[in-house]
Amino acid sequence: MLAVIAGALVARRAQALAVLLLAVLAGTAAAAAPLYVSAAGQALARQELAAAPSDQQRLRISSIAEHVGLPDDPGAAAFQGLLTPFAAAGFDVVLGAQAGGVTTGPAGRTVNSSLVFRQGVCERVTVVGACPRDTDAGERPEVMVSANTAAHLGVSAGSEVTFAGVPLRVSGVYRPLDPSEPYWLGDELLRPPAPGPAPTAAVGSAEDAIFTAAASRLADEDAVLQRPLADVFVTDELVGTGSAEEIEAAIAIATSSAAQVRFGTGSGLPQLLDRVAAQRDQLESGVALGAGLLVLLCWLVLFVAVGSAADERRPEQGLLLLRGVQRRRLWALALGESAVPALVAIPLGALAGLAAAELLAARTLTGDTRLALGGAAFAYATIAAAGALAAVLLAQTRTLSAPVVDLLRRVPARVRGWRTSLGDVAAVSAAVAAMTQLRAGGSPSGLALLAPVVAALAVGVLLARFALLCSAAVGAALLARGRIRAGLALLQVGRQPRFRPLIALLTVAVAMLAFTAGVRERATAAYADRAVVDVGAPRVIGVDALSRGHLLAAVRAVDPEGRYAMAAVTTSGGEAKTSVLAVDSPRLATVAASHPAYGVAPAEMARPLRPAPPAESILLRGSEFAVTVDADFDESAFAGHAPRLHLLVAGPTGTRQVGVDRPLASGRGDYRVPLPECVPQCRLVRFEVSAQVTPGPLRIRLEQVRSADGTVQLSGADLADMSRWRQPGRTVDYWFDSAVGGGPALLLDVPDGRRTAPIPIAVADAPDPLPAWLTRSWGTQHGSFHYDGIDGAPTNALVAGFVDRLPRLGGSGLLVDLEYADRLAVAGQAGVKEVWLGAAAPDDVLDRLRAQGVAVRYDRTISAEREELLSQAPALALAFNLVAALAGVLIGAAGLVTTAAAEQRSRVATLVALRWQGLPVRAVRGGYGWPVAFATVAGALATVAIWLLARDGQRLFADGRSPVPVPAWPEVGPLLAVTVPAVAVFAVTAVLLGWALTAAVRSRSTR
Repeated sequence: MLAVIAGALVARRAQALAVLLLAVLAGTAAAAAPLYVSAAGQALARQELAAAPSDQQRLRISSIAEHVGLPDDPGAAAFQGLLTPFAAAGFDVVLGAQAGGVTTGPAGRTVNSSLVFRQGVCERVTVVGACPRDTDAGERPEVMVSANTAAHLGVSAGSEVTFAGVPLRVSGVYRPLDPSEPYWLGDELLRPPAPGPAPTAAVGSAEDAIFTAAASRLADEDAVLQRPLADVFVTDELVGTGSAEEIEAAIAIATSSAAQVRFGTGSGLPQLLDRVAAQRDQLESGVALGAGLLVLLCWLVLFVAVGSAADERRPEQGLLLLRGVQRRRLWALALGESAVPALVAIPLGALAGLAAAELLAARTLTGDTRLALGGAAFAYATIAAAGALAAVLLAQTRTLSAPVVDLLRRVPARVRGWRTSLGDVAAVSAAVAAMTQLRAGGSPSGLALLAPVVAALAVGVLLARFALLCSAAVGAALLARGRIRAGLALLQVGRQPRFRPLIALLTVAVAMLAFTAGVRERATAAYADRAVVDVGAPRVIGVDALSRGHLLAAVRAVDPEGRYAMAAVTTSGGEAKTSVLAVDSPRLATVAASHPAYGVAPAEMARPLRPAPPAESILLRGSEFAVTVDADFDESAFAGHAPRLHLLVAGPTGTRQVGVDRPLASGRGDYRVPLPECVPQCRLVRFEVSAQVTPGPLRIRLEQVRSADGTVQLSGADLADMSRWRQPGRTVDYWFDSAVGGGPALLLDVPDGRRTAPIPIAVADAPDPLPAWLTRSWGTQHGSFHYDGIDGAPTNALVAGFVDRLPRLGGSGLLVDLEYADRLAVAGQAGVKEVWLGAAAPDDVLDRLRAQGVAVRYDRTISAEREELLSQAPALALAFNLVAALAGVLIGAAGLVTTAAAEQRSRVATLVALRWQGLPVRAVRGGYGWPVAFATVAGALATVAIWLLARDGQRLFADGRSPVPVPAWPEVGPLLAVTVPAVAVFAVTAVLLGWALTAAVRSRSTR
């Protein structure tokens, strides 16, 4: 039998080569999927590791007890084997020690800093002077300070400083070579600058770490307490290729062992590993669709090609059966003839998959990726080869099991009965199960991952059956009317069963290309939409300012005309769960990026947010003030609980409440209050009278406010102007009014027993409640809306209108004016401060902001946000699937070619016979264009069907969140730009095959 199989392979080497090539292609697709997942997983791990905060990149092991002396090299032995598993596994281990304290320069200036020993610091800095050296007892220990610390303390190389009272010699001034390196522990060693004057160096601040040498002895060892520690860093390779379970197990072992030797551990590494694992799972799930499509198409092509070839060999097998050859020997021959190419295809497919994965990774991924053949690639290639073998055997089942009389027929008999519907039932059942699982919700798994493919196959086989029935009927009718060319072609398609799987194959190729291209186009639009809404403006700078007022002043100083910069503050919602976006509203239309999802244009949003205030702000100038107060109350009744007067003012550093120099006394008097933040000026927020109890009536007249030099800041008439004041909180247990008797003044009247909380009288320099835009997710009822203000205090807003979404906040939040919100704020500086920049922002805008005392924390752009989304797992999976769908078009064309090649001899013989009977040459076209036409229509219908059923089951975002509704349908133009060329490939292939058939018939008929 082996000799017979070898002879059959030699005799039918064209078919064996076709089986081999298609099996290799299936193995390539199957092996490329896990290899690409591995490469993309490495890229995703690098991205997650680079974006992770420092505590999520390392495990810290530190001594619970403090040790006496300057920080020095603790030595690996101090950790008693805790580090051994990590060093062996490939972690980067850095030993060190730290001590906290106050460093004092020669001029008396001080800074809170850490004195640190850290292995390898000298290799990571440039030094003016020298790195600290080891010193002996009696020598002054040497340290190395940052450029920021040196500028703050006024020292240089050779100067002296003291740390916790210990004299130290500055050996050098350092600047880090790469501050973003994990070695620097984020902002632990290079402290971020505070708002104010820009630091000397581009990174860090005066509180940067001060480094000492490995061995520095103290004369008085009791002066400094230091703590040995080790930082164990995970590497790109470990996160990208290592097992998350093994890393977490090593951390768990170290954590449990550390406590036994009086060491503590802390790490956020599990959070990083969880994110990497989630991204890799999403990638594997997404890539399964493309790999499954390619493998299925390869199996279908094999089924079509081998089935067509088997039909051509039917008379040969019929004669063998007539001569007494047993059917089991025919089955053994078919199995052996197909198994040899399938087995050879396994290693070839794995190698080709490696090359394909490397090529695709180079095109879609950033950074270097290392790929190597592993067990997974060979396993998937083996599965693909086994499936190819099964497809080959299934394609020959009909021929090998047919009666001899049918095998001797020139045209295969039509199969009738339940067998004809078995494949259709199986395809439809699989599609229904896959779609049911996909639409059940949750993360797709199992058959749901291939739901679009099996749905396209089900639609393809059903429509192919319908197409064959119609072809036979229409072809016969056309022949009866004399339409020979079209009628003969359609009759040929309808009469040959091999065209049915071919139409299904082409349908799946067209439908999956259109579906994948549509999902990709939809995802691209969704990424662009999310980037616009999430960022809010073309560029957003996260900053740290002294206060909201400082932020507003700095931005207005940088951009006085409001052409490209806007101050903004966002809060997360507090107890009321309403996020707030506060912006410098007159600049909103110029700076914010517009988007249709908002429902309202930024210019229209800005219009109602800034009405004219009831009164202008009250500005105070001076460092100390006197307030003239005339109080009327029973001092004996208030004994021990005399009321006090406070002023709440807003300066560059925020709001501060300051009380007058003494409790109020009955009668008229001047009360002094120091307000250094009012130099050069500050804004009065409100007066406040506090009394623990009110046992009797309390009447207070505020008559005048003047500075220490006698300048009147608020006259009695100013205080008596009721349009300047408002009553916060809308309480009714006290009231104030203008007093005219005894001169104009502001009169506060509190009945007895009615008030125990502070009694505020606020400046009415902002509308109260604030006008605001509210998202429709909170309803559409106009009126007052309760929320937590930008200072975290409960307050109310007056809803000016409703929007669908807001920049930065998405579908839930509130938009108010920042300056008015700041004027109403009385508590802390809550919220995230940002500067939104338009397209017209100059290149040096960050330097201009720093010059205004604003510290820059981060820099986001819409384009960078979009690119980040395109580099996450769902987008990478879509890129793989689109390449797979494009490759599926070539596989479909190959199926068309193999079908034509298999029937070439019989078709040519039939048409030559018809030519001798008078068939014109123009009627010889082969009819290969009709399967393409049927498949195009069927593919369009299948695309619509699977789009309606499966579009919402495709994961587009790694976190599953989209602030903007994802488009329901893709753009038609880009979709046609992908699918029309694919159909054109099929059409051109059909035309070329028709020409080849015509040439062969003409050549044979002229002999």
